[in-house]
Amino acid sequence: MVVYITEQGAILSKDQGKLLVSKDGKIVAEFPLKKVEKVNLMGNISMTPHVINYFLDNKIEVVFMSQYGKYRGKLYTNEYRNVLLRLKQYERSLDEFFRIRTARAIVIGKLRNCYDYLVSKSKSLPRGVLSEEMASVRSVMEKLSQVDTLEQIMGLEGIGSKYYFQAFAKLIKNDEFKFEKRIAHPPKDPINAMLSLGYSLLYNEIEAAMNAVGLDPYLGNLHTVDVSKKSLLFDLTEEFRNIVVDSFVVNLVNKDEISPSDFERVEEDVIYFTKDALKNFIAKFEERLNTKMRYHLDNEENYMRTIFEKQARHYAKVVLGEEPEYVPFHRV
Repeated sequence: MVVYITEQGAILSKDQGKLLVSKDGKIVAEFPLKKVEKVNLMGNISMTPHVINYFLDNKIEVVFMSQYGKYRGKLYTNEYRNVLLRLKQYERSLDEFFRIRTARAIVIGKLRNCYDYLVSKSKSLPRGVLSEEMASVRSVMEKLSQVDTLEQIMGLEGIGSKYYFQAFAKLIKNDEFKFEKRIAHPPKDPINAMLSLGYSLLYNEIEAAMNAVGLDPYLGNLHTVDVSKKSLLFDLTEEFRNIVVDSFVVNLVNKDEISPSDFERVEEDVIYFTKDALKNFIAKFEERLNTKMRYHLDNEENYMRTIFEKQARHYAKVVLGEEPEYVPFHRV
């Protein structure tokens, strides 16, 4: 069980095998501790020393986010370290050929998922509505096989993403929602608010999978490597953005499972969920993660969290030389 706590001012404690959430001296929620696998704290939430010790002793990861979903940090033990794998990661980070080959695969994988999604959605739209954007994304994918520098790969990734989001805007059938372009920070409309929070939650899930494998999230290929950026985390998230978040947001909006009244202006030009809508979004996102898809490398049906970990293990095997090249996840 993954637990999200969004009640501002809440305190987490434990008693008789239960995780208790209290506020103003009253218990507002409780969960059986034996079923808790991970805890996400969003905003002004505190924990008693007893519950902190329990989480550490039982290797339960606790993620700290802002009230609006921005990642802050996490509480977890250091038992995920894999020294031999990380040494090989450091070596690979100096191998320009490896970085370029892997970065190219990551971007092609991301754009392939976007393209396949547009092809699928175009079947329910008037003929030709997405043709220009689909052709442009496909053209970028073809050009990627011809470039040989990270700068060129990143440039094409940006171009491909621009065409994709132009098409994405046409997938919104609910007239109450408008989407002009992707604006990450800060989100200025409900669609961008949903995408931003969805991506933040996805980052947390991918990082948990990387921790389980023992990968260093800071040593990536596509994104710039520096002391403060989890480059590999950003890399391995790319191929899942459309599959997990984008399609999810489109479905929520087009099926009227969310409405403009579920959002409020929290600052000048900053839009975010209302309290109840946030809980609803998170619950539906958990439902998305609890669906199954076929994993492309073994054709087995798995829950999304299992697929995240399988993909992290696949990357680790490529780094160690146990598998020849990185193959991004795609719909089977």
